[in-house]
Amino acid sequence: MNQEERLLLIDSLIDGSIDEADLLRIEAELIVDPDVRQQYYSRLRLNMLLEREASEATSIPTATNITQHQLINEYQPARWVKILSGALVTIAASVLLIIFLNRTDIIPTSRDSESALAAQVEPSASGFAVLSGQDGAVWSGSPLVEGDLLPTGELHLKSGRVHIELFSGVQMVIEGDAQFSIDSPMQVTMDRGIARARVPEPAQGFKIKTNNGDVIDLGTEFSINVDNGGADVHVVDGEVELQPRNSDSLRIDAGLSRRLSRSGKLVDALAPLTESVGPSEFQGFLRDKQKKRFADWLEARREIEADPRLVAYYQLQSNPSLDNRIENLAVAAAQPSSDGSVVAATPTTDRWGHSDAALDFSRIGSRVRLDVPGEYHSLTMLCWIKINSLDRWYNSLFLTDGHEDREPHWQLMDDGRVFFSVKVPRPDGISELDQPVFYSPKIWDASLNGRWIMLAVTYDVDQALVTHYLNGISISSEPIPNDQIVESIRIGPASICNWSEPMYRTDPKFVLRNLNGSMDDFALYSDALSADEILQLYRDGSPNEF
Repeated sequence: MNQEERLLLIDSLIDGSIDEADLLRIEAELIVDPDVRQQYYSRLRLNMLLEREASEATSIPTATNITQHQLINEYQPARWVKILSGALVTIAASVLLIIFLNRTDIIPTSRDSESALAAQVEPSASGFAVLSGQDGAVWSGSPLVEGDLLPTGELHLKSGRVHIELFSGVQMVIEGDAQFSIDSPMQVTMDRGIARARVPEPAQGFKIKTNNGDVIDLGTEFSINVDNGGADVHVVDGEVELQPRNSDSLRIDAGLSRRLSRSGKLVDALAPLTESVGPSEFQGFLRDKQKKRFADWLEARREIEADPRLVAYYQLQSNPSLDNRIENLAVAAAQPSSDGSVVAATPTTDRWGHSDAALDFSRIGSRVRLDVPGEYHSLTMLCWIKINSLDRWYNSLFLTDGHEDREPHWQLMDDGRVFFSVKVPRPDGISELDQPVFYSPKIWDASLNGRWIMLAVTYDVDQALVTHYLNGISISSEPIPNDQIVESIRIGPASICNWSEPMYRTDPKFVLRNLNGSMDDFALYSDALSADEILQLYRDGSPNEF
């Protein structure tokens, strides 16, 4: 929300013309931002002074001194102003109270002993380059995926090819077997392997260090092949400076090659041209490869849509020609959910890079409304999401209206854990019941900002088990106590990425639940899928290699 929009909302609040959706927006701003509260007070005071001046001009009063206390007492604000003014008086106390409240949706208790979390530390960048593409890449140690920040220290690409982008703007394609380290945005050390670097003008002076000498780029593209005996350097475009260990430096131009030899001198290259692929060609290759993966995904999706266990399946894209209705693609369900209805969410790029093919829910009030009839013995929920930030206590993935008995809630906590629950009915005579909540381990922090991930959860009544999945892999399983198993789950009216008809509390900090991010696909099954099935759904639906 920019300054102009904020002032417009404050003015409409003061004059009583604000609608309920905008009221929620400005309430949230007032609670978390002291500067906004000061703007509201200043605007309110100005409005009162103007009204007082107008009143004096009409009635020609004799009094000339008006205290601030009298001014506020005499001013009669509109209905919304009365409501919010009272709320503002208690903001400080409310914030302190909220800190001590159990930050759960339904007075839940978790049996994973995570009653208190250590303070979360904002992750800082620990690297100088991003992995922007790969083909058949096999890494030594932990695998790296597209979008990862490459760590400092030695990296070993055992096979395949990767495209990396340094923060200086340098782009490199490295082919395995390669051993290298990214020392800074302007320097890479190569012990072994083939690389091709394209260096933009602001990064001229970029250096590749080898055991036998250094290569300094003077613009704009060159390749290098490092082996046990030395390093062949070929200039594709522009000029480079070679700095051998035991002889004078030499500049060579486009089309020329030289070798930094083990002796520390410059000699003829072993081959006149090192066969390598440049960044532009490699990205073109990856685009063609992804088109093939997308075509394969469309074929796999036809089988998914024909699964009779699939109750709801939405590709979350706004369609003005259908009055912002999203078709439920679960064609084989005996009792399918309704089509979805888009509210306030805006079109965005999907995980395949297609424009206007997913929905962004960052605007307060954004959601997709749907209705899921029937009752279910078990269930699976699955979605592809891209998170900008977890800036709310609860960040909705799928929430039923209110939260009645036997209804599921699925959302993300602000600490990066996934929350799942099915509300257990209270036995007769019991006024309050501790509700089970099944948390995943922390799956998200700011280092994953803007990256597409697949989340899934299964509620398996037969196995009495709740399992969380990230990118097709089980990350936690927790048994459901016998006295807390809900054998007949119902959903009814619900929202994707928000909460309608909130319960338990009314403060905006608790009520506001729209996901600050985007969602691509959402699926709901009337059964608990197996781990193999969920892994296959990830493999079929992922635009990236894994």
